[in-house]
Amino acid sequence: MMRKLTALFLLAAALVVLCSCSREDPDSRVVRIGCFPNVTHVQALVARNMSRHGQGWFERYLPGYSLEWYTYNAGPTAMEALFGKTADLTYVGPSPAINAFAISGGREVRLLAGAVNGGAALLVAPGSGISKPADFRGRTIATPQLGNTQDVSCRAWLARNGLPTTLEGAGACRVAPTPNAMQLQLMKQGDIDACWTVEPWVSRLEKNAGATLLVQEPDVVTTVLAARTGWLRHHPEQARLVIQAHRELTQWIIDHPEEAQRRVVEELTELTQAPMDPALVATAWKRLKLTDEIDLPGLEQFVQDAHSCGLLDFVPDVGKMIYQDEPKP
Repeated sequence: MMRKLTALFLLAAALVVLCSCSREDPDSRVVRIGCFPNVTHVQALVARNMSRHGQGWFERYLPGYSLEWYTYNAGPTAMEALFGKTADLTYVGPSPAINAFAISGGREVRLLAGAVNGGAALLVAPGSGISKPADFRGRTIATPQLGNTQDVSCRAWLARNGLPTTLEGAGACRVAPTPNAMQLQLMKQGDIDACWTVEPWVSRLEKNAGATLLVQEPDVVTTVLAARTGWLRHHPEQARLVIQAHRELTQWIIDHPEEAQRRVVEELTELTQAPMDPALVATAWKRLKLTDEIDLPGLEQFVQDAHSCGLLDFVPDVGKMIYQDEPKP
């Protein structure tokens, strides 16, 4: 049993208890899918855009089912939606999914597929004088949300370089969970010295704040497709079709980058209610590696990093997170 729960998942832990009392509708023909307004959720953004235009990608694989799309700002919030049964599937970073898997005793979350590797980076503000790890001592680094994938990567990197942090914000330097949309203004104001985030926010900070890339993560697992086990249990055939649809959508995006980028630009503009620069998305695109494969060694590294940062009190067997598709004979 875990010795303690971090503040990050106190609400999520309560939802685990609540959802055990919630009624599951095994006959529901509505599939609820979550995503973030990030370029690293490219499959979701393209599919959501197709749905809005009556050209639904997942819909063609799921005849008789309708889809509802939901948007979250970061992974912990998406995991709360799975726990609370307000979402069935979600694109999410690996670290929140691992935390949710651990907190639920391995009962509530499974991974269906990989989605994107890369597209995350640590940037430093212009004039900050930061060029090496030691320069972060006494400085403030923004991450999207406490416990999200970039937050864990940031804390683990700092610790490996002799700069441990605490969840309460103390330590050799301060890690300040900050929504992606706020990071640009805070950096311009001088309120943060650096930021560990994902695309398109990486390219946005480079272009509009003059930030400099210090650390890139070209191969790290950035986005996966996760599902709640209750939905999988009642819809095994639909789960198989969702995995197939995701796999073929990933290949379609690889084969049609220009149309995919156009749809991503349109969807990000819709979700953020602010114009998204196509050139910014094109720049971000070069840092992404689309995949449908689940990188188990990469997930195991996240477990170790989260444990070393104090976000996990034990190391779960993440191999058991991977959904075992058993097609009908």
